[in-house]
Amino acid sequence: MRPEPFEWIHSFCVRRLPALAAILLVLMLLAPGSARTAESTPQSPAAPAYDSESFIKELGRLKAALVTAGNSTEALRSYRESLPKAWAVETGGRRYDVPTDLLRSRLARAERLPDLRGQQVNLARDYLDALAAETASLSGEPATATDSARAKLDAILSRPEYARSKQQSWWDRMRERINEVLFNALMRILRRVGGQASLGFILLWIGVSAAAIFIAYFLFRVWFRAARAEEMALQAAAVPVKSWQEWVFAAREAAGRGDYRMAIHCAYWAGIARLQDLGALAPDRAKTPREYLRALEKSKLLVTQTAGTRRQALEVLTSHLEKIWYGYRIATEADFRDSLAQLETLGCHLP
Repeated sequence: MRPEPFEWIHSFCVRRLPALAAILLVLMLLAPGSARTAESTPQSPAAPAYDSESFIKELGRLKAALVTAGNSTEALRSYRESLPKAWAVETGGRRYDVPTDLLRSRLARAERLPDLRGQQVNLARDYLDALAAETASLSGEPATATDSARAKLDAILSRPEYARSKQQSWWDRMRERINEVLFNALMRILRRVGGQASLGFILLWIGVSAAAIFIAYFLFRVWFRAARAEEMALQAAAVPVKSWQEWVFAAREAAGRGDYRMAIHCAYWAGIARLQDLGALAPDRAKTPREYLRALEKSKLLVTQTAGTRRQALEVLTSHLEKIWYGYRIATEADFRDSLAQLETLGCHLP
């Protein structure tokens, strides 16, 4: 007897029926739970669509709220979590989705790094200003932020490094052209020195340094000569015109109070005044002590018998003056008495 054509289907269902029943039971138990879960999870409301005007106002509100939110980490977190993933903006007959990823990343960085909070908050405010300016440019409306992107761009372009981008006068262009020609000529000359521009620059700076040293030396010499001449003039003017007797009296008066330095100074000028009275020296207060000594050696008005002793006496007085008055060596009573002895040799009759 031949088997029925659908007998194998019947046998399969009989063998697999317990498993199919178990699967159906599980699906019936899970379906109500899934429905309840879907019903209990509220759908997040879609972000409202802004037009250009309302979006600019919303950006202004967010910027004002950011000032307060930047005072604490918790306020920044709440501010960041209140932001949508993107703003929907409809303007000019088109719809734009403006993401908030950059703004939220700035705020998250401000939360993590309190030291950079102020900087990141300012960058976030600048970002809101840039969005407002861009929206206003698309819609043809003015931006509400005072420190807009256009103002910042103008401030950047006004810096000195961008001065070349402005309209230049013919004089500025000519000056730049002259500077360029001179620079190129200098570079060609420097490249020919040793075949390397670096070596040429080294030699150039050596020459500049040598010229600067030479100029400084020349100026120092001029200044030193002028200062020396002025000092000599002041020293000459500081010596009053007195007779040798008055100088001797002043010397003894200074020695009486123990000021042997001043006493030796006055004794020297007493000897000079005596030689001028004798005609051996010309009255010239601009001469230095060494010039007086050389002038006495060349003088022909001294008697031959006394010329040598008087020159030696003035040399001793000059030596005392240079060491004690100009060299600030400590003067003693012996030095003063030796000066008085030299004055007697010069012809000063001391009482």
